[in-house]
Amino acid sequence: MTAQGQAEGQAEGQSQEQAEGREPAAGPERPVIEAGLAARLLEAAPARVRRKLDADPRAAREWQWTREDGGWRVAAGAETVRLDAAVLTDASEVGCSCLLGPRCLHLLAVIGVLDVATDDPEEPAGGSPAADGAPGPGPEVAGPQDSAGLQDPAGRSVPAGRRAPDGSQAPAGVQPSAGLRTPVALGADAAESARLAWAAGADLLATGVRAAGVPHRTGLLRAASAARAARLPRLAAACTTAAAGIRDAETPDFALSGYAAALSDLLELAWRLGGGPEGPRPAAVLADAGVARRAYTEIGGLRLYGLACERVVTGSGYAGVVSHVVAAGSYGPPTLWRIGGVVPGGPGQVTAAYRGPVEFGGLTMSHRDLTRSGALAQAASGSADGRLSGGTAATAAAVGGATWWEEPLSSLWEEPAGRQVERALAALAAPSHRTGEDFVFADVTDIGPGPDGTVTAAVVGLDGRVSLAPAAPDDRMTARNLARVAARPGTAARIVARPVPGRPRTLVPIALAPAQGPASGPVFGASFGPASRSATGQGYPLPERYAGRVNLGLDELDAPPPSPPPSSREGPPGAAAAGESEATVDAPAVASGRGSATAAKPAPGPRPPTGALRRALHRIAEGGRGAAPAIAALVPTLKRSGMGGAAELLGELDTAARERVRVFTGESTLPAPDRLALVWTTAMAYTRAAEGSLDLDAWTLPRTPH
Repeated sequence: MTAQGQAEGQAEGQSQEQAEGREPAAGPERPVIEAGLAARLLEAAPARVRRKLDADPRAAREWQWTREDGGWRVAAGAETVRLDAAVLTDASEVGCSCLLGPRCLHLLAVIGVLDVATDDPEEPAGGSPAADGAPGPGPEVAGPQDSAGLQDPAGRSVPAGRRAPDGSQAPAGVQPSAGLRTPVALGADAAESARLAWAAGADLLATGVRAAGVPHRTGLLRAASAARAARLPRLAAACTTAAAGIRDAETPDFALSGYAAALSDLLELAWRLGGGPEGPRPAAVLADAGVARRAYTEIGGLRLYGLACERVVTGSGYAGVVSHVVAAGSYGPPTLWRIGGVVPGGPGQVTAAYRGPVEFGGLTMSHRDLTRSGALAQAASGSADGRLSGGTAATAAAVGGATWWEEPLSSLWEEPAGRQVERALAALAAPSHRTGEDFVFADVTDIGPGPDGTVTAAVVGLDGRVSLAPAAPDDRMTARNLARVAARPGTAARIVARPVPGRPRTLVPIALAPAQGPASGPVFGASFGPASRSATGQGYPLPERYAGRVNLGLDELDAPPPSPPPSSREGPPGAAAAGESEATVDAPAVASGRGSATAAKPAPGPRPPTGALRRALHRIAEGGRGAAPAIAALVPTLKRSGMGGAAELLGELDTAARERVRVFTGESTLPAPDRLALVWTTAMAYTRAAEGSLDLDAWTLPRTPH
């Protein structure tokens, strides 16, 4: 990208942020630190310094930070803390002007507010859909590299696929149905890091985040460093997330639900990888170990078709976009991949990344153009979770793409909507999943305004109506675009979207293409073609520059022209006016699609008290053993609601929290927290499964037979 192009992209990004009422982001404000270095520095701190640090762990955020000569200087009153690198890995790269450094409060307070370096900082742990964007390995990677994760239990590398007659190559080692479920062989270092992580997490749970301090953060950071060295990136990320929760516990940034989920993920991962009490457990798979930034294996040639692009803004100081593409060849069904463009910075980097060049095989097109065209790649590499990396050996050339009504993209919309929602919810509930498994490719009709300012639509193949919503409150571009589409009631379109766990009948659309009619391009009186002739509606006219589709978080729609009178709209015979059909999101309706109609189902019964169960488990994460008396009162309620399994788990958790052992002197003392951690982790897994099942039931879907 030329300097002029960068300046134009940044200017557009700043204009977008200013239009949304936010200050433009200027880039990363602080360096990051290696977890092991942070642990060593904190561990060496005197007790009095630790107490002061526990009293105000984020004091250094208010100090004056200045970038200087490739590093940072932090003014702490009369003293100055120096940070000499963007990624701090050695004690020589940090220091303080005071006589007590590096064991002084000034330096340790600064270290405490830094984010921990990860192998893949652009993709946060937990796979948050709104921030899922992992770029390729970058220019420092010469090409595909073997990964300890991409091995069978005997230690053999997973082979790449066979070449098809058309020259394309099947990525057998990274197929969506098998790659992340590939068993992995764990070495002694991996087992030791899992034990360290379990011990640190169990101790933190027993103490509670409100009473935890520097010793607990040190243990978690030491475990994160060991996990990173053992090439267990998911475990390392879980440890650093839990450590950050301790630091932020007394601030407005802290969310107990997010912290409890991170701690549960940490303990479950550590247990699956060999930590915790002895006993039977499932074999570890690649999804447990995680896919590190450089865990790529060679695929070969790919014919790629652009599908959609979404914005990425992480909490750790990275932003940009990720493009979703479809690889098609004679070796099998179309496969989804993603190509990232994420850089250090804030939301102001999003537009520049979107309009900047794709870092893949020397392509000269932007992410905006890639999602509306295609590419022919040679010597490409991919990860098991669906990331594409060009490396220096890969080459790619721009070629034509396909509309969403043409093969191979149109096949994505052939799976029944009910099965897609079930698959996507299962992927979002899993610890990790391959790119695209959480997508719903839906044909929607009658998009219009709903109650309380929402946007609703009917989904072909599903009963009732669903809400369409942005992924996050700060995604103002998507909110504006949805409002403009809804202002033209009756619009029909194809969308790429995600369901939202915990918010039944809600889809977060990533991209939208107005339905097409007999002529090419978005037109009025549109339909979805012969497969669903009764699903008709009006299209939404798009400018030619959008090539028939819009990335809702990145492309701004023009204000819609006036809607045609109701009599001029084509639609199912007897269709009600938009205002009459949108009285409630859950109103029953009959939607036809794929040649069949489904009848409205009875309203679901009262929802079991899973929310109360989840809150009780969160109280243990917050208060530790001392919160046990509060959860015991919930056991009778769960039994009356038919949740006997949950009641039994809570009863066992209460017993484990109250447990005491006698030492040889006759004194009563607390036992090791292993039993408490194991029961709590099991209860959290139970709650997630129960809520996932209830979410699926709320969509009123028939269960897919297994």
